[in-house]
Amino acid sequence: MVKNLWRSFQAALAMLTRLPAPKVASFSAEERGRGLIWFPIIGGLMGAVLVATAWWVLRDVEPILASVILLTVWLFVSELHHLDALAHCVSGWMFARSEDQEGGASASDNLGVMGVIALIMMMKFSALSVLLEYDALIYILLAPIVARLLAVALIGFTPVASNATLAHEFRIEFPYLALFVWLLMAVPLALVVGLPMFVMFVALMLIRFRMVQRSGGMTWEGIGASIVLLETLGLFAAAVLS
Repeated sequence: MVKNLWRSFQAALAMLTRLPAPKVASFSAEERGRGLIWFPIIGGLMGAVLVATAWWVLRDVEPILASVILLTVWLFVSELHHLDALAHCVSGWMFARSEDQEGGASASDNLGVMGVIALIMMMKFSALSVLLEYDALIYILLAPIVARLLAVALIGFTPVASNATLAHEFRIEFPYLALFVWLLMAVPLALVVGLPMFVMFVALMLIRFRMVQRSGGMTWEGIGASIVLLETLGLFAAAVLS
């Protein structure tokens, strides 16, 4: 039992972050499915790293410069795992006219993959600047947690696109009971986060609708892109309200 939990934790850590972890050659589909239990906890670890960096290292640094450094740390902790997925999916969900075999979409003439990355990173950078200036570090801690909790809900209640083999593996031994417990725990969290969490929930519904419409269901790239988008929109909403 303990060994299975540890393996599923390792699987989640490898899928979601670039944090140091024991090297494992491969994980089974069952271990990936069970790893979803740990997604919010992994988000909490990432948030703790970011808040510790902001508090202990960047406290006396100007907010704009500090936000550049913190965004760089954020990129190397997690986003480098997801930027390629973000580039493939977002312009496709918003503008593209044709789909690829994995359910993503080709870049349109309107924005393009580099435009997507630039826009999302600009939003996250500006939000971090405001939150650091007002010492609203609680949102930096909670954004990775809530985004990954909502990503688990997305995986649990979204059909899998055809040919999306990796996404399908998440539905094997999906921990519905754990998701229910996490969602119950999210109720008091919603009272703390307030409107930014509501914005993230609405964004989740829109992402799911567009993902199913464009791709026929959930894909691995769509999951990664969703996490980045939800984090960014939650931070941006918190910054607007600060």
